[in-house]
Amino acid sequence: MRVSGYLRSGADYQGADASHTWVSVFVLGTGWLDFDPTNDLRPSDGHVTLGWGRDYGDVTPVKGIALGGGEQIVEVEVRVEPLDLPRFSSE
Repeated sequence: MRVSGYLRSGADYQGADASHTWVSVFVLGTGWLDFDPTNDLRPSDGHVTLGWGRDYGDVTPVKGIALGGGEQIVEVEVRVEPLDLPRFSSE
């Protein structure tokens, strides 16, 4: 299964600052295991999941059609940074 998402900006990952994909496989007796072959590691809190699908086409973060002629250059930059949110006490 393909996992679609983003990588945290500023981390030493290939594919940071753009959409990213990694794989997830079901291992009997263990459950779902994710692996990022581009970065040769198991995804951690630096990977932000947007969706799961049979292939990347099922779960692309952005879809669209560009109409018109001539040359086109598409540039994408995505910044993913954690927020410092206030913690609520259960008291």
